[in-house]
Amino acid sequence: MTALDLLNLDVLLARSVLLRADYLQAQNSVNESFSRQHRDAGSGPADPDFEELIIAMSRSLSADARYLCTLSLMVRGIIERAKATA
Repeated sequence: MTALDLLNLDVLLARSVLLRADYLQAQNSVNESFSRQHRDAGSGPADPDFEELIIAMSRSLSADARYLCTLSLMVRGIIERAKATA
C-alpha cells in the first residue's frame, strides 16, 4: 500500500465523517420540528426538511460505501501480494 493509497483512504474517511455529520444535523432538525409540533409550539417538519434529510442520508451512505469499497480493494491487494510471496 502506497502513501497515495493511504492518503486516498484518509480523504474518503474524512468525507464520510463530514457527510455523516451533515446527515445527523438534518435528522436533528426534523426531530426538533416534531418536538415543537408536539408541544404545540409550531408546525412540524415541512417537505423541504424531509428532502434535505433524504439527500443528506443518501450522500452519507454513498460516502460510506465508497470508503468501504476502496478499503476492501486495498485489503484484497495486500492479501494477494502476501499469498504471492508465501
